[in-house]
Amino acid sequence: MTAPADAVSTSPSRGGLTNINMYVLEVIEAAILGLVFGLGAFWFEFISPDQIVNIVFGFVLGYVVLLFLTWLWQLSQVARIALTWLSLGLIFFFLILLDLNRDYLLARITPKALEAPRTSQLTREWLTNMSWLGFIFLYLPILLLIIFSFNDASVTSGGRVIGSSTWKGFTFDWYGVLAQNERIIDAAYNTLVVAIISTILATIIGTMVALAMDRYNFFGKPVLDGTLYMPIIIPDIVMALSLILFFVFIGMSTWTQNITTQLETSTALPELMADFLIRLTRVTPIIIAHVAFNIAFVAIVVRARLNNFDRTLEEAAQDLFANEWQTFRRITLPLIMPGIIGGALLAFTLSLDDFVITFFVSGPGATTLPVRVYSMIRLGVTPEINAISAVMLFVSILLLFISLLVQRR
Repeated sequence: MTAPADAVSTSPSRGGLTNINMYVLEVIEAAILGLVFGLGAFWFEFISPDQIVNIVFGFVLGYVVLLFLTWLWQLSQVARIALTWLSLGLIFFFLILLDLNRDYLLARITPKALEAPRTSQLTREWLTNMSWLGFIFLYLPILLLIIFSFNDASVTSGGRVIGSSTWKGFTFDWYGVLAQNERIIDAAYNTLVVAIISTILATIIGTMVALAMDRYNFFGKPVLDGTLYMPIIIPDIVMALSLILFFVFIGMSTWTQNITTQLETSTALPELMADFLIRLTRVTPIIIAHVAFNIAFVAIVVRARLNNFDRTLEEAAQDLFANEWQTFRRITLPLIMPGIIGGALLAFTLSLDDFVITFFVSGPGATTLPVRVYSMIRLGVTPEINAISAVMLFVSILLLFISLLVQRR
């Protein structure tokens, strides 16, 4: 009876100590091989004496990497397939680089090639072309989306759009249809309310967190510092599910429903204020969720600004008999204001474009613009959806550029 292909044969007489001794001897062998190679390169004046240590370390590191890849190869068939394709890709990549830089590589052998540049012109052109291909791959679909938002597609009596993916002519009509869509306007209103309120709260809390983390040492600071990066690292779906469990635990839906009912039946408030408070109550779970993940982004941007902050300016203000509040208001706050504004614009952009977390935590009457677009796109992509996406893209890019300009001040 034969052993399975994935089984790794081991010798029963060889203990753990023997395996360790074998690995140590092979590491020493790799180091000796690197030393011989380095001495040979030094003998032929290819390298300087201080580079021999780097060569020996490179040989030892290469052996450790090879040992790790061997362990992965024996682990499973999936690992063997992945390593095979990765090896083929790396070999193909290095063959291209060797071909493009063959004149420089032959500089030590061929006297004519001694004046060859370190990086050939062909390599620079190839890398430039690959960069342009990457940009085209990323942004060409967005450009097509913007172009087809001006497509003069026809609409049947039943409201079905014909030829939305075929260019029929240039028109601004779809932006007019977008401006008259009450559901889109209501969703845009909800989006702005959520984005503005969550940005204000996240900016205030994130700035205070950044100041505390930068200037004070307290118990649990490393834990808080690691927790601060979790909303950036963890997937949105994980954060959305955790927020749903939290809202269910505290009874958020019952709370919002009761307040909404009281506001709808109340006659003491003006109609406009009552409508706004009802809308604010319905989007409260979304605001809490957006504040939860925007705090981290604001705190990181403000901390980056605080890293270059000159504390001697605060000391000079205190020498001039300014108290802590006056020093903060007249010295600290103006100097870190570009970071605060940059973090606020980044938080506003993220809140404006968020879909996954909003989709999970939103309730009745709290539909935002990304969620509305998703509900529309399930029935087919129309020029109106392209127009909505183009407007959201323009607003996001505008806010991003403003954030970058403010942070460079």
